[in-house]
Amino acid sequence: MEEIKVGIIGFDTSHVVAFTKLLSDRQDPNYVPGAKVVAGYPSFSPDLPSSANRVEQYKKELTEKWGVKLVGSIPELLEQVDAILLESVDGRRHLKEAEPVLKARKPVFIDKPLASSYSEAAAIIKMARQYSCPMFSSSSLRFDANIAAVCSDPELGQVSGCDAFSPASLDPTNPGLFWYGIHGVEILYTFMGTGCEKVITTKSDIYHLVVGSWSGGRIGTMRGTRAGSHSYGATVFGEKKFVQVTYSAQVPFYAQLLQKIIPFFRGEASPVPLEETEEIMAFMQAALVSEEEKREVGLSEVRK
Repeated sequence: MEEIKVGIIGFDTSHVVAFTKLLSDRQDPNYVPGAKVVAGYPSFSPDLPSSANRVEQYKKELTEKWGVKLVGSIPELLEQVDAILLESVDGRRHLKEAEPVLKARKPVFIDKPLASSYSEAAAIIKMARQYSCPMFSSSSLRFDANIAAVCSDPELGQVSGCDAFSPASLDPTNPGLFWYGIHGVEILYTFMGTGCEKVITTKSDIYHLVVGSWSGGRIGTMRGTRAGSHSYGATVFGEKKFVQVTYSAQVPFYAQLLQKIIPFFRGEASPVPLEETEEIMAFMQAALVSEEEKREVGLSEVRK
């Protein structure tokens, strides 16, 4: 089977190095076959230190070690590849960078967060539907081996609640949970699915706690940590049993995510429906409004 030619947009996250290595290094025990990164557009955000300070290092490694060709624009990149990994660490860039990809109908994975606000995320999703372009966005934690095993466990039964947790460092450019708390929110939705109606947020310097009310009386929480020990996982309350799960350290997050991305690039359905991604973004926007206004906020409010 012919390898898919992949292009990368955004060279300002460690994901670009990890993905490129896993798709190129056949000696890596977690090598993912079927695609190869051949070109990239090395965009970055000059006003975001964690973006601007890393781009040169990653450009050097991708070009010198893995032979990735640099191009000067997204249209030029689209002419040379079959599919796109939109990896820009800054969600503020995603709408502008995704637009030419979606119009070209190139399958695209947009790394977390889909955008830095609900309104821009909704615009990306609307455009993907308008142009019938295959697109999905996800945190790699959703596909972690331990988390996926619990999610598919038939002995769990229907999930009535979930308390998810992850680190949740902050950056004003992508406020609230949009910066890093997305990981915990993805874990929460992996078990709860869609149907959240309202949220209320409590925030301090060392944590976020968002309590979401789902239809049918179900309750889900996301605790984001900024001090002490950090991990990723959840306590899941099932109909038949409850389970406490933390992520697996045995298989890299990124390999497990790529094992979903490559079949998607080959034409399989997105492993995360757009409807669920849209609700995740609405959940985080409502949580931000709740944090700022110190009140309960319905997801319907931020969707107007």
